[in-house]
Amino acid sequence: MMKSLYVTLFSAALLFGCGGGGGGDDAASTDTPAVASPAPAAPATPVETVPEVSTAKFEDLVIPDGFDLITTYDMPISIDLDTSEPMSLSIYSDFNIADDGTIMPIAGSRIISGQIANGDFNGVIAATGSLKNLLIEAWYPDPNIPPFQTVVPVNADGINISN
Repeated sequence: MMKSLYVTLFSAALLFGCGGGGGGDDAASTDTPAVASPAPAAPATPVETVPEVSTAKFEDLVIPDGFDLITTYDMPISIDLDTSEPMSLSIYSDFNIADDGTIMPIAGSRIISGQIANGDFNGVIAATGSLKNLLIEAWYPDPNIPPFQTVVPVNADGINISN
């Protein structure tokens, strides 16, 4: 199958590569003798390269101390806000900060959301090594009260927030 593909491609290259005539202006034509070109060489048989066979064994692997294949870890989050009102809570892994300092969460990065009572939340999220900061937002039911917003660095030991 591959041999016929190579032959077909080689034949097509010869047909298109030869040009095939000139045509065009007969008035100013000068005859030049044809120069004999050597016959094309037969295509060489492709040589398959054989990859080197490794003699390494699984037992020969060296794993450095402290190497961990686990990419996530549990990170506790504890929030204690000074309020007795129910609030809506959202935690984001990505956000933008505008020139005026306004923090705008990126909706697709929301890790958790839900209701909290009396300003208290205790939970655990799955964090990754690439997670650097979290945006924590809590809104009051009254839209006239500004929401609680804070950006905190990720800490494997946990995050504690109180006001």
